[in-house]
Amino acid sequence: MILIKIISAITAFIMAVLPFGSSQPERKCNPVFTGTFIQSWMSGSWDDERWQTEIDNMKEAGIEYLVLQDVANKGSEKLSGVWSVYYDSELTAFEDAAFGGNVIEKALRNCEQSGIKVFVGLAMFDDFWNETSLSPQYKEVCGVMADMIEEIYAKYGDYECFYGWYFTPEISNSLIRQIYVKGISDGVNIVIDAINETDESKPLLMSPFSSEYLAAGPMMSLATYVRIINGINFRDGDIFAPQDAVGAKWVSEKNLERNWKMYKAAVDSCDADLKLWANCENFSTVVAHSALEGIINPPATENTVYVTETLDRFVRQMDIASRYAENIITFSYNHYYSPDYVNPAFIETYYDYLDNGYELETAAPAAPENVKATTTDEGTLITWEAAEDNIGIAYYRIEKDGKFLARVDLVYGWEALEYLDTGAAGEYVITAYDCAGNRSIQQSAAAH
Repeated sequence: MILIKIISAITAFIMAVLPFGSSQPERKCNPVFTGTFIQSWMSGSWDDERWQTEIDNMKEAGIEYLVLQDVANKGSEKLSGVWSVYYDSELTAFEDAAFGGNVIEKALRNCEQSGIKVFVGLAMFDDFWNETSLSPQYKEVCGVMADMIEEIYAKYGDYECFYGWYFTPEISNSLIRQIYVKGISDGVNIVIDAINETDESKPLLMSPFSSEYLAAGPMMSLATYVRIINGINFRDGDIFAPQDAVGAKWVSEKNLERNWKMYKAAVDSCDADLKLWANCENFSTVVAHSALEGIINPPATENTVYVTETLDRFVRQMDIASRYAENIITFSYNHYYSPDYVNPAFIETYYDYLDNGYELETAAPAAPENVKATTTDEGTLITWEAAEDNIGIAYYRIEKDGKFLARVDLVYGWEALEYLDTGAAGEYVITAYDCAGNRSIQQSAAAH
């Protein structure tokens, strides 16, 4: 039976990617995000005032769903193996756990009158990335998740905004995860059984991802997802919301639509009415060009740390996802768009996009003025005056002798207008970029 499903899914996928006889799919949703993930380490210390401020921000951005990414995390057994927990728990597994604040209670209590629906994330363990389901630890943690569901539902199940559950471990197509697919599915089924014993109407949301590096190709990946999906006892209304992995650079933008066709073929193989949502990543990090570069030796790029991506790329991601997914959520509004956490020009640019019928503004920023490169004892200090833009600047890009040197991002509450080059002096060129990805005319300066 599963072999027939795999063959059928692969056939549908091949037909979808063939260059002839296929038109662009119609939109299944608008190219906007309606939900966000938030990590507990971020919100664990928030008081009610901070929660209400964030909820007001989220509502203004059109957010309807909040996913608490995890409320328990187990450290690697190679180190301490100690749990961190973000709610009041009496479970034996958490006897020695570090307490990070009651995220569940605060999130539910503050969201109750907002109209925002909350998915409660469960548990993650650090060894998952190396072990997946190959060791007993995965099944053990899934058992802990089942106990958490019973306890959390008993404590907080009366909140009307408590909408569903989030299975925190991120399933992927990596080779190690293809070795024991049944073990992965069996663990999820432990969690679904626990949900059915409390309130079977609450959906389970999963957010897997695919990688182009150290993984099999799209056909094998599709077969893996078909096996996983059909090994899990999904119910009508459960949600499969893949990360598009463009922000983390596990997927190149050129292959993004192909991946959505793969995910759709996999979800269509499920006997249950499994919903296909999209998790579009609005950040950017190291660029990987091959398995070795991406895993072992990441190359230096313009995004060597996690930064908010300009909206031109993010909008392209949502535009593609909207043609395959019923709804779009993101990782993460709170971490990368919230005006109380990052440069407010990003969310202002997004509001402008919404107001203009899903069209990004195209006005280029003015060039940075008074660019200077001054030789000092420490190196060459490049300085400039702030560039003007109709909404706001995202970052400045600096080249030296025609090659990329540095990216200087404007972070919340601070605008950097200088950069120290500790290498040999050269000819410097600086360009301003706004939050929509528009760029200014270049300005140059030679060291003196």
